[in-house]
This record gives sequence, structure tokens and C-alpha cells, in this order.
Amino acid sequence: MRSFLSKFLPFFVAAGVFSFFMNMLLLTPSLYMLQVYDRVLGSRSEETLWFISLLLLAALLVMGSMELVRSRLLVRANNAIDAQLAPYLLRKMAEGATSPEGNQYSHGLRDLNSIKGFLTGTGILALFDAPWMPIAMIILWYMHFYLFLVALVGAVLMVGLTILNEVLTRKPLTDANGASQAAGRHVEVALRNAEVVNAMGMLKGVAARWAGLNDRVLALQSKASQRGGNISGVTKFVRQAIQSLGLGVGAYIVLKEPTFTPGMMIAGTIVLGKALGPIELLIAGWKGFLDARIAYGRLDAFMKAQHLEIEPMELPPPTGQISLEKVTFGIRATNKVIIKDVSFALTAGEALGIIGPSAAGKSTLARLMVGVWKPLQGNIRLDGADLTSWSSDRLGPYLGYLPQDIELFAGSIADNIARLDEPDSEKVIKAARLSGLHEMILNMPQGYDTYIGNNGAVLSGGQRQRIGLARALYGDPKLVVLDEPNASLDNDGELALLQALAYLKQMGTTVVIITHKVSLLSNVDKLLVMQDGALAVFGPREGVLQHLLQQQQKQLQQQAEAQAAETNPSSGGNNENAAAGKEVSRG
Repeated sequence: MRSFLSKFLPFFVAAGVFSFFMNMLLLTPSLYMLQVYDRVLGSRSEETLWFISLLLLAALLVMGSMELVRSRLLVRANNAIDAQLAPYLLRKMAEGATSPEGNQYSHGLRDLNSIKGFLTGTGILALFDAPWMPIAMIILWYMHFYLFLVALVGAVLMVGLTILNEVLTRKPLTDANGASQAAGRHVEVALRNAEVVNAMGMLKGVAARWAGLNDRVLALQSKASQRGGNISGVTKFVRQAIQSLGLGVGAYIVLKEPTFTPGMMIAGTIVLGKALGPIELLIAGWKGFLDARIAYGRLDAFMKAQHLEIEPMELPPPTGQISLEKVTFGIRATNKVIIKDVSFALTAGEALGIIGPSAAGKSTLARLMVGVWKPLQGNIRLDGADLTSWSSDRLGPYLGYLPQDIELFAGSIADNIARLDEPDSEKVIKAARLSGLHEMILNMPQGYDTYIGNNGAVLSGGQRQRIGLARALYGDPKLVVLDEPNASLDNDGELALLQALAYLKQMGTTVVIITHKVSLLSNVDKLLVMQDGALAVFGPREGVLQHLLQQQQKQLQQQAEAQAAETNPSSGGNNENAAAGKEVSRG
């Protein structure tokens, strides 16, 4: 973060320079008042009054212009920081959201907003004004030692209050931020599963758990706010008391020393307030400073944890040839291995069916093949190049992926099919036709421009799955991975899916389909059987099916022999063989 923010240092240096001159010009009202009391009233000269009034207005006009420029500088800095860092954070957060270990950092944009709010708000202005406190103290020293002494005592008291405010509020605010994030994550999960929550009466339990988390947030925030409020109240008392005492001390000096004029007394009181003002402003904005510092620490740790990114050399468009070389994948936090030493290869245009029991690692293998997850060991190569050699923006248009859980975005049907890019009407309609959607979409009120709501709220499960399939087929990708693509489809939908698979095979697209339905495997070239995360069988479709049939017959025969042995434990071997033969025949 330090390296990143250093690029915007010129903005803040320029704003600091303007702040220096603005603070200098803020002394003009004090000088004006001094001259009015000591020169104008004493000499009764209207010309002097007009002249110094014009000088005052000119100085204030310059100060206002500088304030306008400083404000624009900070706004430009805010926009530049957001434009350069926000897309990077969004991309890294999206990558983290696909992690099997869960997204450990989902509030990067909120942290960025906290930092921007401090750097472009009153917090940074208080820091710009703070260096003027010693300058104002020096001016008071030259005016009179007693005024300097009053200001020094006030400054020491207010700095002490600032430190006390830091000590008393830092831990409660840090804990409150952590508790607030936990409560926010709980609500996000509940909203994502709103159907289940409402259907099964879980709202009471969700609300009770959120209330427990929120009560802790409120307690910590109240604790910090009460402490901060107490310090702020004491600070205001000290500030007003010191400034009033400064006026009294000035009056005392006027009574004792004839050379110290009433104009100097008024001007000294104003300068005294200027000396203490930045400290009060810092205390008032201390919560924002703490929030920004905590956010900075989290962002800094997050960015340091990211690997150094080197823009990969642009490779030619892939043809769809893919190979896995001893790929192993697991979750480090639980030491659980999900994929174990899997190796196979597909040439461009081949179709692969992946089958196996539940929790065998089929969906995990699909995520690895499209680069959503990265293997712990081994390599996944596309056209001979490691999958990590491709940037996601470059590779994405050549990949089609349909996960089990279909996630759609708020927008039109065309937007979702076009992957939220500018829709190409020809490609959108082609993908919709392949998915059997075209006629159904035309019957909708606004056709392809129909707004589907968040996650396709106005659509049925089958319609969402077909739109997800159309999105996967958009732009004629070279590698298409479909995970249970028929889970929510009716007969017409399955027929459209089979036609789409036949089209992909005709176009030379490499297709990987995960399914439990044998009818979808009629056109695949190869079959892969997963068992407990390992590759059990891989080869041409007919050969794998024959192998599975033999395995099934062998198991049936073993079961029949075991059952016959339990039924006739005293019979001879011939009777056992005969019984087994009958069982196999029935099987």
C-alpha cells in the first residue's frame, strides 16, 4: 500500500502547499483587526480603513481560490486511487471468492473507501493544518510570553487528551469492526439462501444469531463512542476555557503594559484559537483516522500476500487440446486431498464424459480444468502451455463453463448470455438457439431485453440452466466444461442439450461433460471414471463401458456366490456353483 500510495504523493504535496498558504492567509483577519483597533480608530482615517479592507478582501479571495484548487486536487486523487486500485481489488476478491477454503477478504472495497474518505476529507485537512500550531505558538511568543504560556498549557492538555482518546478507543473500535464484518457475512449468507430460510421457518434462528452478533457490535461501538464523546467534551471545555483565559490574560497584559494595545489583545486571542484548532479537529476526526488505519493495515497485508504478477506473453488462440499431468488438489486448512494424482489428455475436438459416485471429485476436476482452482501439484496444460500462462481476460472467451449452481446477474437475458459484455446480437441468438431458448425468449414481454432480476428471480430452474448453457456456448468457445447440465431440464431441454453437444462436436470443440445420465454420453469419445478423488478408469467410451459391465457382472457373481453360501452352508461345491449360476442368470 505504501508503494501504491506513493504514486499519488504529488497530489497531496500540492494540497499541502496550498494549505500552507491558506493558513498564512487565515492570519489576515487577525492583522485586520489589529490595524482597525490600533490604526483606524486611533487616527480616525477612512482612507486607511478602505485600504486595509481591500487588502483583507483580496487575501480572502486568494484563500478561497486556493481552497477550491485544493478541493479539486483531493477529488482528483480520490478518483485516481479508485480507478487504479478498485479494479485490482475486485479481481483479487473475485479470485478469493472461488477458493475452496472460503473468501478470507471480502471487504476490500469498503476498506478502500475508508482510506479514501480519510485522504480526501477533513482528516487529511487536519493533518495539513497541524504544522501551523507551532507557527502560531511562535507568533504568540513574539506578541507576549504570557500568551505563549497559555497556548502551551492548552496544547499540552489537548495533545494529552488526543493520546488518551487513542488509548481508550483503539481496541473497542478494532473489535467492533471485526464483529461488524462477522455480522455482515452472516446476513449475506442468509440472503443468498433466502428461499431455504423462508420455506423452512429459519428466519427466527437467523435473526437471533444476527442479533447476538449485532449486540456485540453495538456494545463495542457504544463503548468506543462513549469514551470518545467524553474526551471530545473535555476537549471542547479545555479549548473554550483556554481561549477565554487567553482573552483575560491579554486584558491583564493591556492593564499592566501600556505598549500592549487592545488590538494586540484581540489578535492574540484569534491566533491562540488558531494554535489550538488543529488539535481539536484531529480529536473530532479520530474515529475516521482509526478506521482508515485499520483498513490500511488489512489492505496492506492483503496486497503483500498477493504473488508478484508479471503480464504473461500473449499466446495464440487455443485449439482446445488439454492435458492434466499428475494433478493433485486439496484444502490446506483441513489437510483434505480431493483430487489425487490425476493424469489424462484430450486432443482438440474430443468429447469426454466424466462419471462416478457423489463426492468422487468430479466437480472439483471441472473447476481445475477451467482454471477456477489451481492444483497444489502437477500441471494443467492447454495447447501445451500451462493454464496459468493465460490471463483470465485473454482465455475467458475461449472457455465455456456451466457449473452445477447457476448464478445469473441482474440485467437482461442478452446481457447474461453475452457474459455481461456488450451483446453481439448474432452470437447471442446463435447461443440461444443452441440451448433451445430462442422461441421461449421471443414469447417474453421484451424478448432478449427482458430483465430477469437478481440471479434470474423471474425464471424457472430449467430456464436459468438453459441461459447458463447459452452463456457457456456464447462465442463458439474451444473448450466447454458442463457440470450436470441436465439437472433441471425437461425432455425438451435435454433434447436441445444433445443437439448442442452434437453441434460442438461438429465444430471441433473440446467438450467435457459430467453427468449421471447415460443418454448424454452417447456422443462422447472417451469416458473417465472418478473414484475417491482418483482416476479409476480412462479410455475410449466403448472400452470403458465394457470394463464397467464386466466389473458389474463380477460383483453380481460374487454377491450371488456369497448369498448361495449363506443359504446352503452344508451343500457341496456343485450345488454352490449351480445356485451362483442361477443368480447370475437372474441378474
